[in-house]
Amino acid sequence: MNMKTFVFTLTATMLASLTIAEDSLMDGGRSPDGHYEVRLARTPNYDIINDSSEYSFQIHAKNKEKPLFTLPGSGFRGYSVAKGYCKALWSQTSRFVVIVERDTRHTTEIYIVDVSSDGAKRLEIPDYVQNALGRVNATSIDFACVSTPKRWDGDDLIVGLYFTANGRHSYTCDVTLHLYHEQDSESSVGLKNVNKPKEDEA
Repeated sequence: MNMKTFVFTLTATMLASLTIAEDSLMDGGRSPDGHYEVRLARTPNYDIINDSSEYSFQIHAKNKEKPLFTLPGSGFRGYSVAKGYCKALWSQTSRFVVIVERDTRHTTEIYIVDVSSDGAKRLEIPDYVQNALGRVNATSIDFACVSTPKRWDGDDLIVGLYFTANGRHSYTCDVTLHLYHEQDSESSVGLKNVNKPKEDEA
């Protein structure tokens, strides 16, 4: 096999592998009632040069192939690596799920999705990071910002927040987000509480 043929074969094999449909159940992805799953799906026909992400998050109803909801990933890491750090945490009622992913080397992003038999939608989250920054007399993150969903307490979501500010001083605090979902109104997320951030000792 000459070099041209070898390169062509290798390129074709790589492209073929990128088009294979693949998904996996995320850590914490199955809802408590067993009716829904959050899956990490490899993006079909992924273009490594022009595409922004090799994966997406998909919410599936039980025994349904077509997803109720699809959310593109950040694209910071590829599908295989993302399987190890993307996680989901469902509310006890199986109505809401929070998804967390690493969007840069030193930051994470969380998404909250409202799920029902009629479909699913992403909810806007109040800027709790800016609120926490204000409590340490800062206006911006200077290095790291990591949100870790800890638990659901009824309609409250407790999130652990770690961030650096004021010359890379490290702070931690808990944030409480409240999910509002009255029968005849749109679901929404409110900021219930941000604890005073504690500075970590060096």
